[in-house]
Amino acid sequence: MLKAHQETPIRFASMDQYIIIVALAACIVISYFFSEISKRTNVPSVLMLIVAGVLLGKLLEHFPTYKMDFMPYLGVLGTVGLIMIVLEGALDLELSKEKRGLILRATIIALLGILGSMALIAPIFHFLLGMEWSLSLLYSTPLAVISSAIVIPSVNKLLDYDKELLIYESCLSDIFGIMIFNLMVSILTTHEVKQSLGEFSLEVLATVIISLLIGVGLVLLFKFLNAKVKLFFFISILILIYALGKMIHLSPLVLILVFGLVLKNNHLFFRGPLKNLMTRMEFKKMEKDFHIISRETAFVLRTFFFIVFGLTIDLSSLVDLEVLIISLMVFVGILLVRLVLLKGFAKKASAVAEYVAPRGLITILLFYGIPTESFDKNGDLIPNSGLTSSLFEPGIILWVVIITGIYMTYGLIKSGFKSSEDVLDEEADVG
Repeated sequence: MLKAHQETPIRFASMDQYIIIVALAACIVISYFFSEISKRTNVPSVLMLIVAGVLLGKLLEHFPTYKMDFMPYLGVLGTVGLIMIVLEGALDLELSKEKRGLILRATIIALLGILGSMALIAPIFHFLLGMEWSLSLLYSTPLAVISSAIVIPSVNKLLDYDKELLIYESCLSDIFGIMIFNLMVSILTTHEVKQSLGEFSLEVLATVIISLLIGVGLVLLFKFLNAKVKLFFFISILILIYALGKMIHLSPLVLILVFGLVLKNNHLFFRGPLKNLMTRMEFKKMEKDFHIISRETAFVLRTFFFIVFGLTIDLSSLVDLEVLIISLMVFVGILLVRLVLLKGFAKKASAVAEYVAPRGLITILLFYGIPTESFDKNGDLIPNSGLTSSLFEPGIILWVVIITGIYMTYGLIKSGFKSSEDVLDEEADVG
């Protein structure tokens, strides 16, 4: 599915440096126009970015001087981009008594959506590819997770209920997906189910408590910090905490979500002795500043991630008929689970919600997070602990990302959805 150029690093001349600067700036400009096209056509901009990356890769084949291995950058761009995207989504979500039902439904759909998709995808890998059941479940996990990187920028014009449901669901799907993936890796490498489940439960509890404390603490720190440069300082702190949390096996994406929710819904968290520490205007300004920087940073990182992803795609993986058939079966499994869950738990959602279940950034990150080897707590290599399988066809990942993206595009265009402002305007006209 992916191709990596193994050329040795090249020392660029002065003119080459300007060419690289022009190329990077051009990517941002093109991505902006893709976003504008997306607003008018409902075609997700990330699909256009992937195509642009593929075309750029073909162009670079004619200029061997600029060939390089892009794979090391993919993980970094994806991880930092995921942090910014979840923060951007969290800053759009309001917590209230009226929305408890919506949040609960989104949580149930996100969790059962992953487990249900795994239950249908794993047998496909087991019986058609001959993979062991354990590895089939592990490889099905990335494909079971909805990509918030694609959902969040694609649902801005949906009605409020659908928009909030899908943002909550996609953010929680990312978090649950990472948790389940890490749990699966722990069980398969240590072969200790009870121990892994026990450690997992403690990690989840510790993550929630630490996230609440850090979320409130960071908001207070922002008020009392007098430095003129604050925003990127805080973004760096969030990224640092995320990386440290991953190193000690927590689920730090919860921290990012909680921080955004605390900032957006400060009236729920700053009560009692904390109530008068910041004025409502200070909270609004801080929320606005973080919204701007998270949206802009997420836009840049999403741009480069999907373009780099397109650069690494090996198009020959798309012509295998067996891979396409298996990918379509995986897609059908995903769709069946989604239809059942939405009919059962989100009857108020409009029909367009059935189409919005794309796979993307998080799927790619988890797939390349499958360990080739594992180490124990003492840092010693565990023999035969690699969980990669030569039976799995990486082209399946690519096809599922493409198919779910195209299906979402079809649903958005077919539904011709209207924003809440459009509906109000129409009601006013009728009145």
